[in-house]
Amino acid sequence: MESFLLVSIWLGFLGLSTALLEPMPLPLDIQECYDQQSYNTTPSFDIALHIQNFCFQNYEYKQIASGKIWSGPNVTQEGVNYIASLFRQIFQEAEDYQRLKRKGGRVKRQAPLRRYRREVRSPGAFQPFARCIQDLQTRNVEGDNTGRNTYQTLAAFHSGAALRTAHGGPGFGPWHRIYLLLLETACGVAIPYWDSGVDHDMEDPTQSVLWGDNYFGNGDGVVVSGPFRDMRTILGGPIIRNYGTGDSALFTKTGLDAVLRQRNYGDITEPKFGQDYINSLEGHHNGPHVWTGGHIARPNTAAYDPVFFMHHSYVDAVWERFRERQVENRVNPETDYPANTPPGHGINDIIDFRPYINRITNRIGMSNLIANLVTYEPFPSCENQCNRSPDLTCDLRRRVCVSRTRPLEVRVPTGAAFFQSDRTMAAFGQSEPRMMAEAAGPIPAGEKFRSSPFRDTRTREDTIGTAPVAPEIQAASFQVREVQSRFRRDASQLSKNDSSHHVHYQSISSISRSFTNTFLLDGKVDPTLWVYVPVRIVYTRSPNAKGNDPTLLGNAELTNDACPTVNSGASKVFVASNGLNYYGNYKEFAIIDERQPFSITTTAVGVKNPDFGDGEVLFTAYDSCGRPCRPMCSTFVNGQQKYKACSGAFKISSAAPAMYKYSYKEALTVSLSTYNLIDLSLEDPSPPLAIVCGNDKAWPWDY
Repeated sequence: MESFLLVSIWLGFLGLSTALLEPMPLPLDIQECYDQQSYNTTPSFDIALHIQNFCFQNYEYKQIASGKIWSGPNVTQEGVNYIASLFRQIFQEAEDYQRLKRKGGRVKRQAPLRRYRREVRSPGAFQPFARCIQDLQTRNVEGDNTGRNTYQTLAAFHSGAALRTAHGGPGFGPWHRIYLLLLETACGVAIPYWDSGVDHDMEDPTQSVLWGDNYFGNGDGVVVSGPFRDMRTILGGPIIRNYGTGDSALFTKTGLDAVLRQRNYGDITEPKFGQDYINSLEGHHNGPHVWTGGHIARPNTAAYDPVFFMHHSYVDAVWERFRERQVENRVNPETDYPANTPPGHGINDIIDFRPYINRITNRIGMSNLIANLVTYEPFPSCENQCNRSPDLTCDLRRRVCVSRTRPLEVRVPTGAAFFQSDRTMAAFGQSEPRMMAEAAGPIPAGEKFRSSPFRDTRTREDTIGTAPVAPEIQAASFQVREVQSRFRRDASQLSKNDSSHHVHYQSISSISRSFTNTFLLDGKVDPTLWVYVPVRIVYTRSPNAKGNDPTLLGNAELTNDACPTVNSGASKVFVASNGLNYYGNYKEFAIIDERQPFSITTTAVGVKNPDFGDGEVLFTAYDSCGRPCRPMCSTFVNGQQKYKACSGAFKISSAAPAMYKYSYKEALTVSLSTYNLIDLSLEDPSPPLAIVCGNDKAWPWDY
């Protein structure tokens, strides 16, 4: 607390405010979520940041579900009819199966054969699925004006507000189970499963045969080989990967055992924090997403890469094996569902495929009626000769199946520049596809998946940055079929800021990168809907590995810092505004000097323009180390105007005095005068909000 008190003293000298936004308490739902998730838990930077993100997502979901904020336009009738027909086929198939069982007929679990899912390297498992994906790209079921093919229509489900019910709770399992059936029905062939554990057990997983022409295609940047090389995202660009990067491991045997040892479904579902996270099926599922990198590492674009469905086929297989063990332990997997769930994840909550079908709930997704539609080939093991796959081999020393490596090759893809495989390029620099991907800039898809419970020391830094979700993806996520010209506007011409309110840490190589705000507010992309609030940033040094402040021992101690960044002195603090009664997020960062005991600067953050109606907003912040920062509001204490810890929530109105400006530049110009301490007067304006980033081991929402 000493550093916190010292910061308060520093802020007291930095100017007094003559105008305020109106601070307000946290919304009750957010405060209760904070209290519930942090109850009986030791404050931790990583956990605090995750709880903040989790609780705001839940709050935003409730606002959308209750119709209090924008939830997107409607869908074309063509799209409704097509998706509804797929659901009719699924349920007709399920009912036919049940009818045969009731009549006493002998029904094999692998019937119908199209839903017998095999490991992707098993003979004949991959090619039919790859042909289906190629075929779906040649069809259009939503009309000629939509700009999307059938595969993109299906992929768009896994984005936007629907992710609130698809991730972060027990709805994860049933939601994705139904989603797999949807694509599988469109294909008429089974989705093979990718057991990434057999790749993790290789000496170098990036050399797996899967990342060659016969399977997934290259994983080192823009996908220019294999059957998915011509695929495009909803934004028109190619599929991008960046395998072997990030802070997560592929599926591990240890993680698999941790999940299968649990007894109840609630034991393996989110939310999980601390030591319990190792039991989370969704947590281990995050690993291959992050490890593969690129589009699949980000929830809003993950499904545009077909590897998504093969990965989730394996996750579903693990869940089914867990259910089978539940039956052995006399637990009914149909009814074993946690009582306390995040919003949208209750057993009777609707799986969010609106507006196509409204009668599918998590209860239905948990049912044997649905589970009986699919049978899985056993996981590869030395005992079953690795499923007799020519591309798998048994490691006799460890008694595990591992993938064979792909051959060294020189690829000259059609329409692409000459490049060698990443192994042969290792001595000369990056491969051409990776350089193409990095040159394209950050992927406009918002946050990455949460890190998995395990790290892989073999991974390298992810050199492809993250930008906020593009308006086109937001629109597609709500199945918008007439993307108006305002959504096609190039947001990069509007600003070089970032609007994503979700967590992503600063990459060492990205210190000079900017972000692009989408200026999406309640369904409209219009910069005039935003105004800018100056925010003061006060940064204090993080301790080194010994728990000491390195600045007390000289800059030589920076090498032992517990949170190394670029070691140049420049680092970032990220500040986000999240609409509470409107749909809109905005993020900005400030550059601070991490070498100093204290570094003070000012930035400006966009909020809803009150000329278009009063708004409520929540400000959150974190530094490059992932430490949540504490908000402080300008207020009066004993007759003097000072900064005091607060919730970070504000009401915004057009009533005087206005503590905002209509441009980013104006907001910063006003606050800069407070830095001239010699000429500072009591009339000088001071930002209504200060952000303090320190080392206090306390929850940032406690004030």
